[in-house]
Amino acid sequence: MFALTLKNTVHTSNPGIHPVLLLLYRQAHAHATPPKPHSNKPHINHHKRLDLHEWPNSQNPTPLEIFNLKQKDLGMPQLEFKRHIKRRYLAYVKLYHPDTSLTLHEKGKELSEEEKRRRFDQIQQAYDILQDPRRRVAYSRYQSASSRGPTYKPAAHGYTQEHFEAYRAANAQRRQYDFQNNEEFWRAGTWEDYYRMKYKREPPTKEEFERNKYKILYGVIAFGALGFALQIVNTIDRTNKILLDNQKKTLRTMHDLNDHADNFGQGNSEADGLRRFLVSRRTSIKSKKYPDEDGEDNEHEDSELLVKYAKKRVKQWDDMID
Repeated sequence: MFALTLKNTVHTSNPGIHPVLLLLYRQAHAHATPPKPHSNKPHINHHKRLDLHEWPNSQNPTPLEIFNLKQKDLGMPQLEFKRHIKRRYLAYVKLYHPDTSLTLHEKGKELSEEEKRRRFDQIQQAYDILQDPRRRVAYSRYQSASSRGPTYKPAAHGYTQEHFEAYRAANAQRRQYDFQNNEEFWRAGTWEDYYRMKYKREPPTKEEFERNKYKILYGVIAFGALGFALQIVNTIDRTNKILLDNQKKTLRTMHDLNDHADNFGQGNSEADGLRRFLVSRRTSIKSKKYPDEDGEDNEHEDSELLVKYAKKRVKQWDDMID
């Protein structure tokens, strides 16, 4: 507004002040505030702009989902198929490549750089699979087997191509045979091809197997014999330990029995019984309220009693002999 007023003044004012007003007009016009961009401007749908479908909703989309292909599209002519996926691949590169990625929005939120990088890695991996005819055929086998489910019917011979296809269909859902984990399993046409891809050498022929089967048999027998011998040794050790424990228990029992038979060292004869009685009597006398202070006389009396008892018994034995 100020710039417009200056402009009108320049045309109507005195020619003497014209240069000054012109200078003020130019400064005001140079510092004019630019208009603010419209904050509600809709986001550009770059997928639609580049004729691409929306990104798949699954966390780990398949190569067919990323490039919006059906299973029947894999049967397209080679050149046409390559041109088709290359056009979409180049469009994806413009959107998701770390050096050229654009500002993308999904569900009202801007995609982070990490998410765009993750999607670009998935795009690159899918493109590498689809542009290689052999890998594409292998992936087609994997997709067909996964969608069809197990149809395992053992063939008459375990190494035929039909048996291999049936085995592959039966194990399509197992993690160890997933396409990302074991691509060779799906690229192979027969068991022999899979052996070559997996172990990087030719599979053994029937003649080699026949020649080595006795060695294998001997090895199995030797291994079994060794295990059997170890089991026998272990059994003998356990048996000896049990016998030793039983012998220890027997010795303790015999020791206790001998102690009981010997009256725990006190003897079982009549003289031993009399001696125990006298000792007990003397102990009782000492424990009374007025104990006998002359302990030596009591012991002397005990000895005299024992001598008298012994003489009496000897006399009885003599009378019995007479």
